[in-house]
Amino acid sequence: MNRKYIRYLAPLVFILADYLAIVGAEKLALWCRNWNVVYTIPAQYIYLWVPLIFFVFLAQAHAYTKMQPMLDAVRKGFCAVVYGIVSCIILLFLFKESIALSRIYAGLFCIFVIFSVLIVRYLLRLFLKKAHIFYEPVILIGAGKTAERVLRFFHSDLGYRYDITGIIDDHPISERISQKFLLYGKMKDAERIVRDSGIQNVIITAPGLKKEALQDLIQKIQPYVKSISFVPDLIGTPMAGIETQTLFSEEILMLTMKNNLASRRNRAIKRVFDLVCTICGSIVISPILVGLVLVVAINNKGHVIFAHQRVGKNGRLFPCYKFQTMIPNAQQALEKYLAENPEARREWEANFKLEHDPRVTKLGAFLRKTSLDELPQLWNVVRGDMSLVGPRPIVTAEIERYGEYFREYSMVLPGITGMWQASGRSDTTYEERVAMDTWYVRNWSVWIDLMYLFKTVKAVFFGKGAY
Repeated sequence: MNRKYIRYLAPLVFILADYLAIVGAEKLALWCRNWNVVYTIPAQYIYLWVPLIFFVFLAQAHAYTKMQPMLDAVRKGFCAVVYGIVSCIILLFLFKESIALSRIYAGLFCIFVIFSVLIVRYLLRLFLKKAHIFYEPVILIGAGKTAERVLRFFHSDLGYRYDITGIIDDHPISERISQKFLLYGKMKDAERIVRDSGIQNVIITAPGLKKEALQDLIQKIQPYVKSISFVPDLIGTPMAGIETQTLFSEEILMLTMKNNLASRRNRAIKRVFDLVCTICGSIVISPILVGLVLVVAINNKGHVIFAHQRVGKNGRLFPCYKFQTMIPNAQQALEKYLAENPEARREWEANFKLEHDPRVTKLGAFLRKTSLDELPQLWNVVRGDMSLVGPRPIVTAEIERYGEYFREYSMVLPGITGMWQASGRSDTTYEERVAMDTWYVRNWSVWIDLMYLFKTVKAVFFGKGAY
């Protein structure tokens, strides 16, 4: 597709999707309300004014003009929809003499429009990503490990649709990138390359550049592009919820970083979030829970729940509940197996897990593969031992593996799921798990919890990395 049409067609497609979602939510709310009583709202409100109000707030959230991480897109989209709901309710109240306003309709519409807009937008992004439609061409400056990480995120995140047309680097470090993309030239030729290409997006992934070199590079290419993004030398620093302030008279950019979990309000929000989701979710899946209890009890001759001591917040030990998935005398079976299999011992010492665990029954293997064995941990969440999302619950022997990062681990409740489970789970190395747990604690937000709950469901559904 011609580049110049992408910037116009993509917003129109999203506007159309939002329009259908909003009108569909209105119609569904009316249908649910009107099944025994007739309520009517003038057509101009349903098809014009109400959608228009939502468009205003979605536009202010850059929902039509800016590619951004899916986490930010969902958060900003949710806030925009909530603002739209409040504005629509005020509008309907002001014109209540000409509109038969029903509180039930208003409540249903609030629920339906939130889910319809977010779900339709997700499905549209998924379709565009899979079909490779409305991608924007990008020139990448820098081809090292940072570039690999950035491209990996662009590839997996639905919020970005970038086509890397080529790279600029003096000495590309990443063989993967240099083999996959065309090398346009060296840094000294960046201005000419960008100018002649006509491409309007440049991403600089060279955090090792000196300040003067980076400033010179940006000043040279900025006149020829619509946007320049660059990765600062702050990789690993907790950046979620960061605020920027520009001190104009001194030409200074100041960054403010907050420790989200240091706030009592945020800790209270996380606890309420855990309880509401756990209680409501347990009610919904109660038939599955009852069925699993019966199956496990029959398979294990009455033994249903296994409690294993794990390390929790502030280093406190607690019983972590799981469905029984192992044979009797599991510890003796493990010691014998490790003594007879040196490779398995090395695997166990590296990860405290075995891909082929001799202790696990056939039913237990299925429960672990689907993560159904962890459902009893919902009771740990209710008790306050665990959270729905958090660092992986570890045993005492693993504390030394965390080293200085155990401080971050012990600041929060361990989670039933977390960053490592959603990012490959057992396919990740132990060091990567520690880094993920530390990152989560430093960058926590409710939206991150929601994102990893959703990602975990996907990981469990496809059985990725589970054993």
